[in-house]
Amino acid sequence: MLATRWIATALFIVAVPLFLVLTNVRIAATEQRVYEYSFAQYDAVAATGVDRAQLDSTAATIVDYFRTGESDELLDIRVVVNGQEKVLYNQREILHMRDVKDLMQLTFRLHEISFVFLVGYVAIVFLWARERALRQLARQVIVAGAFTVVLLAAGAIAVAQGFDRLFEQFHLLSFSNDLWRLNPATDRLIQMFPQPFWFDVTLGVGVLTAIEGGLMTMLGLGYLVWFGRTRPAVAEPAARRR
Repeated sequence: MLATRWIATALFIVAVPLFLVLTNVRIAATEQRVYEYSFAQYDAVAATGVDRAQLDSTAATIVDYFRTGESDELLDIRVVVNGQEKVLYNQREILHMRDVKDLMQLTFRLHEISFVFLVGYVAIVFLWARERALRQLARQVIVAGAFTVVLLAAGAIAVAQGFDRLFEQFHLLSFSNDLWRLNPATDRLIQMFPQPFWFDVTLGVGVLTAIEGGLMTMLGLGYLVWFGRTRPAVAEPAARRR
């Protein structure tokens, strides 16, 4: 029984940063304004030759594409350039986006699994022995939050020292083909979302997750301090009669 509790606690501490990271990744992948940031920051209009209104419409289409569950669906987007309708992405880019969609769907499922585990763990703790269990949960939240901050700090150091190498390794591990190797001179996908944009996204996800981990630590500490102040004092035992 004790071993089971230790394993459950360890899983909880690991699940917290996983859930926070995946939450922020999911937000970044499904928030149209993140895509629009890339268009504005890295001048996608000049790079692609597509006007901003059509690029914004493309961002909305990509978000919907990631949210739907049909894995075989291909991303067929058409734009008007110089009065002529053209496909936005070539076949290589379209197939890569299908791979990206599969990766996003896996990310979403892992996010949901981690959420269910955390909710179930907390619910079980609440159903157990009241105050003692809550104090233990608060300590675990402190540890999980601090672990998140340390983990993301280490990640930030790794990113700062070599984002290009990490970016390449991520693609090698995530995809079974080299469709992700695109030409910035001809491929609109990388023109719309250049590598510096992914550095910005990675940094944003990391900073936001670290802040959330810090807030969790403060929340746990705050509960322990509040509990210590509001806990009724234990009466002194009466003196023994002689």
